[in-house]
Amino acid sequence: MSPTNILLTPSYQGGGIADPNGDGFIAPTWDYVMALEIYDGYWKAVELQTGYYRHQTPVKKFYLAGKKEGRYRVRMYYQARENEEYTGVVTTYSFMVYR
Repeated sequence: MSPTNILLTPSYQGGGIADPNGDGFIAPTWDYVMALEIYDGYWKAVELQTGYYRHQTPVKKFYLAGKKEGRYRVRMYYQARENEEYTGVVTTYSFMVYR
């Protein structure tokens, strides 16, 4: 039996980030967009989830049932609310969905 969903739990285990006002360091709040993407000559999003977290998100789930066969991955874009210089992208390994 193959999995019917992908579970993700992003977390932040670092310290404070630079305060843009020059007042030392502050605890960040991270805004994020997670995209389930399929490769169809290029990577394109088929489902998005958005939110924010301080230490860890609740478990995020992308359902694979009903999705077409192909190569998928999840990409997460993130940015600190308190200082926009703290931004980045995390991408999972790709995986195949067979029907």
